[in-house]
Amino acid sequence: MIDVVFFAGFKAATVNTKLNLIHQYFPDYETVADYDENKADEILSDPKMIRDRRKVQVCIANAKVFKSIVKEHGSFQGYIDSFSPTASFENLMLLKEELEYRFKGLGRITTYHVLMDIGLPVLKPDRVICRIFQRLGLIESDEQLLKTVIQGRKFAQATGHPIRYVDIVFVAYGQVKSQEFGLASGICLEHNPLCSICGVTDYCDYFAQNASHSKTQ
Repeated sequence: MIDVVFFAGFKAATVNTKLNLIHQYFPDYETVADYDENKADEILSDPKMIRDRRKVQVCIANAKVFKSIVKEHGSFQGYIDSFSPTASFENLMLLKEELEYRFKGLGRITTYHVLMDIGLPVLKPDRVICRIFQRLGLIESDEQLLKTVIQGRKFAQATGHPIRYVDIVFVAYGQVKSQEFGLASGICLEHNPLCSICGVTDYCDYFAQNASHSKTQ
């Protein structure tokens, strides 16, 4: 949850270089729950740290909520299990709504990110995933987050791969670069996508429209 809060609104490359330091300042919920404003000031005074006061304050507030949940349910896993999130999609969405309500800094997209990272069957419908799915005609608008998640679940079911893997592949396909996949740049980029090396142009509305436009020119 700490990672998701810091990644939200920031370039992944920026946060990745700071993760070790972030984890040093936010090692576990019990430690962080005891932080006060003086500790926040100390963290923000570190020139190597991401100096975003709101993110630091959100992480401290969330640690306190996390601690109260553990006290009530015995463990955070017990809290998650109380929703039986794998029993039905409805239960999973009820858990999503609960997390958004109880924790600060978790919004419509980032809550899906947390759910995915704890192993539940959703992907995060961020701008990269939505862009690719819209170009493939799987969604009509990047505002259709729930439909994006449902389409991602269909990919996982059809391929037999964990949905986290599906997410990783699509993000690598559409982001600027991917060290994990050895890509100097992504393929389905927001601007100037590399359609000439894309393997799914037969299914891509964006390619069909632009190829048609190029011919008319």
